[in-house]
Amino acid sequence: MDLPQPPQDTELRNIIDKLAQFVARNGPEFEQMTKNKQKGNPKFQFLYGGEYYNYYQYKVTTEQAVLKQQGILENSPNNWNSPSTMHNSEIEQISMQQDSLREQIKQSEQNLSAQHTVLLQQQQAQAEAVVAKCEAAALQKEAEACDIILEDIYNILQPIIESCTKDSISNGKSWFLQHANSKEQAYCIVHCLLTKVIEASVFSQKLHVIYLVNDLLHHCARKNANELKEALESVVVPMFCNAHISATEDQRAKLEKLLKLWESKANYLDPNTVEKMRQPTQSYQQYQSQLMMKYASEIGSLAQQTKQTYDNYQAQHQAFVCHAMQQIADLQQQKQNIEQQPPPPPQQQPPPMQNTNIIPLDPIQASLQQTIQNLSQQNSSQNQATNPSFHQPPPNQPTNDFLPINPSIPPPNITTHPPPPLGQSPNLPTNGMDNPFSQPPPGYFPPPGVFPDFSKPPPGFAPNPEPPVVEELVPTAPYYDLPAGLMVPLIKLEDTSYKPLDPKDIRLPPPAPPSDRLLAAVEAFYSLPSHERPRDR
Repeated sequence: MDLPQPPQDTELRNIIDKLAQFVARNGPEFEQMTKNKQKGNPKFQFLYGGEYYNYYQYKVTTEQAVLKQQGILENSPNNWNSPSTMHNSEIEQISMQQDSLREQIKQSEQNLSAQHTVLLQQQQAQAEAVVAKCEAAALQKEAEACDIILEDIYNILQPIIESCTKDSISNGKSWFLQHANSKEQAYCIVHCLLTKVIEASVFSQKLHVIYLVNDLLHHCARKNANELKEALESVVVPMFCNAHISATEDQRAKLEKLLKLWESKANYLDPNTVEKMRQPTQSYQQYQSQLMMKYASEIGSLAQQTKQTYDNYQAQHQAFVCHAMQQIADLQQQKQNIEQQPPPPPQQQPPPMQNTNIIPLDPIQASLQQTIQNLSQQNSSQNQATNPSFHQPPPNQPTNDFLPINPSIPPPNITTHPPPPLGQSPNLPTNGMDNPFSQPPPGYFPPPGVFPDFSKPPPGFAPNPEPPVVEELVPTAPYYDLPAGLMVPLIKLEDTSYKPLDPKDIRLPPPAPPSDRLLAAVEAFYSLPSHERPRDR
């Protein structure tokens, strides 16, 4: 899968990268706050499904994976793994799985329909081949019965097909008239002419044979050769229609001119024959249907084979649909169980201390806005200073980890009165208290003279992060769609014989951001070959 491409604009890319870092650290609340504050800003259109929304999501996911490996994301109060977010994420994930299964069912139905169309086309092509083979065998048998050599007819037709000169037409007509002495011989000769027209792949070859038929019709009308005329009428319709269907507009004009000539001569063709040639597509389909019925016994096996193949495809489709519908029902039941369970209450966070180092969202937003302004100024002027780092604490925030100092209270062991004489107790104001030193001054912690416990981290600092626990990622896709390499951990060294694997034991590897080496390899793979890096090296 291709990685989302970053924008070409350096300023926009910096905004997306920095915002992704903030959102990964502070959670979806920060993203929602940014949407509310930057609504209408064209630089933040990627937050609303704009052009670079996929790149932004990729950067957020990458930053989360890095923080998770470092053990930072689990300790963040505004992480993405809050109970309510996880509850809604589970429901959304189940809905996405159901939509994916429905889409697979729809694609399976489309594939079945496409397979049916292809099977019918293959059956039609095979049937036409069978009919042509049967017609050739019948013609050979007919020629043997009439004592006619088909090779002689083809030799006479070849000059007509190639050049169609006046002499070749005249020689062909004379030969056919001499050998068409009976009705059977006449039908055999005209069947040869029809075969040549159907087998020809060029329109000019078809037209030259039809010109020969025109001369034969003229001779039949002049000499009253009714048997030859009747034989020609039986083949002239499929001849004309076959040539007309595959012709261009200019070529059809030649056929229409010839048809008008036949129509003007009353003794050439029967009016019904001329009317059939006026509808070439319908007439030729009728001719093909007659051939299919004539050789139905030979074609029947093809139809049975096509039906059997389609039934197998349909059975596979129905089995897949039943399996997918069962999965959808199971997911729906699981979804209802999750919806019926009340979402777990959010974890109570301890009240923030004055010296905490957790930065509120509002200052972060102010820092982000200031950084965006700096980026804009940097692009407009090359002489301005570089933008401040996003990792520095925002302004007006404490940068140290010490306790805040209350200016109204003096620090311990420092008095506002002069020291008393030697041997006298200090005369300090008691403010109505018998012992002013029984309680620590307001705002002070710890009391004077008591040192903090250095075995624990200072207040506001997170405890030492525990090593991250690698969660087992159960794949949601069917096992047959997963890479085969995921089965390797399931095979143990002691398994020397065949042992079936349980698909439920398959686990996905933990997510990790792509390394620089992997990105460089992908870029080198898709880059064009050069002199320094040829493709075949």
